[in-house]
Amino acid sequence: MATEKQVILPRRLLNKATTRTAYSKYPSGSTVPDNNIPTSQVTATALRSSYTSNIEALRLLVRKNGNVGSSVFSFVEIAKSGISTKAYTTNTNIFNPEATAICKSVIAALDTVYDYSKGYSDIQSMDGIVETLLREAVITSQVAIELVLDKSRLPSRISPIATETVRWVSRGDGTVYPLQRLAAASGESEIELNIPTVWVGKVHRDLTRNYVTPMLEPSIDMAIYYDEFIDDMRRAVRISGHSRLVVTLEAEKILAALPEEAQDDYSKTQEFLEAVRSDVETLVKSMQPEDALVTYDSVEVDEVQSRDVKTDYTQLLTAISGMLATSLKSHPSILGLRLEGSQSLSNTESMVFLKIAKGIQRPVEEVLSRALTLAVRLYGVDAYVKVKFNAINLRPEDELEAYRTMRQARILELLSLGLITDEQAAEDLQIGSLPEGYTLLSGTNFQVQSSNNMATAVGVSKDPQGNALTPNTPKKAGGKSQ
Repeated sequence: MATEKQVILPRRLLNKATTRTAYSKYPSGSTVPDNNIPTSQVTATALRSSYTSNIEALRLLVRKNGNVGSSVFSFVEIAKSGISTKAYTTNTNIFNPEATAICKSVIAALDTVYDYSKGYSDIQSMDGIVETLLREAVITSQVAIELVLDKSRLPSRISPIATETVRWVSRGDGTVYPLQRLAAASGESEIELNIPTVWVGKVHRDLTRNYVTPMLEPSIDMAIYYDEFIDDMRRAVRISGHSRLVVTLEAEKILAALPEEAQDDYSKTQEFLEAVRSDVETLVKSMQPEDALVTYDSVEVDEVQSRDVKTDYTQLLTAISGMLATSLKSHPSILGLRLEGSQSLSNTESMVFLKIAKGIQRPVEEVLSRALTLAVRLYGVDAYVKVKFNAINLRPEDELEAYRTMRQARILELLSLGLITDEQAAEDLQIGSLPEGYTLLSGTNFQVQSSNNMATAVGVSKDPQGNALTPNTPKKAGGKSQ
């Protein structure tokens, strides 16, 4: 028998946002400045000694370092597999179609503008919120949101929070509540967030530490070292890797053209020689590759080629690139690094990367489930919401059709046996609400699945590479109607 849980809603709910965003510190009507620092002005050496927190360094490296930026972008795009929402009755844990419909209405309110009288609608859609939270999960290993309510105490929007502004305050009983610390320029030093409309989710929390450390923290030193090494290579190539034009001035011929007034004056002689040298230097430096150099016989021109001074950086660069890819929790192929063996097919490496991408989905599922649960309960329905990401699948859409047919057959069989309701089957099949005039089929045994009609998988090839290239798409699926 299910244990009954009594839902106690908060007595006091604000009708406006409590947390502050990056735009909150600017007065009404003022133009928001662009605070993006040009990354070309920040060198790797300066970055090593200038950042004040690991999250600040990672945010800059995402923009400056191609490997870090590629890793974060790839994680977000792969983890953004779409979400599904289901609501269940609190005490019975049975699928609740009414609460699910309300939950979808709340999401639709975020994606669709209903009041066009208020001008520009600065409300982020659910897809945008999910994308932002996934990016924050990769960079900071934690996500935070606030469910903002309107004057009717009903959900109006979901506002993500920059987690580096969150600090924790102890209650003295082993629990804490969040506090948002703001810059002094905003006029507010801190905001207490001991309210039921704020949630924080974390990735791989260390119980011995008070705050979560970013999962990409080990990549900071490696990314800076990688950039410094590339800079050293560039300087070495510029110094010794290119041929140089050497112009030799014949002093005797130049002194023969020395003016009479300077012949007996040492200082004037030096000024004359320096002027000639400076003129020739200016002329050579201003030349384009297609220009011809014409001189008098007092000047000799030669080209110096670098010989036996080139250092082979390939092995060292490969080692550094491999360590950087490891610290970024990414496969070298994902980062575009051409390392030895990194371009070969490996189901194990692909699976590990997808598992890591799945890991950053969990805190997003957690905070969105709690926010939408409160939203549903504010509408008077005693239920809870579970937000789940769809399975990450890298196969082409056409190849997935056979798998979808298998899944449909399994859901319809459960519906036929009465193990799920018609509304839950429609939700699992992602077809929306039941059409008008629909005949309920749950428990009617309308479908019989025989063991002979079960889908069979393609056999495993003995060739590992051939097996990786051959899709194991089911040959058949579905059951036999009675």
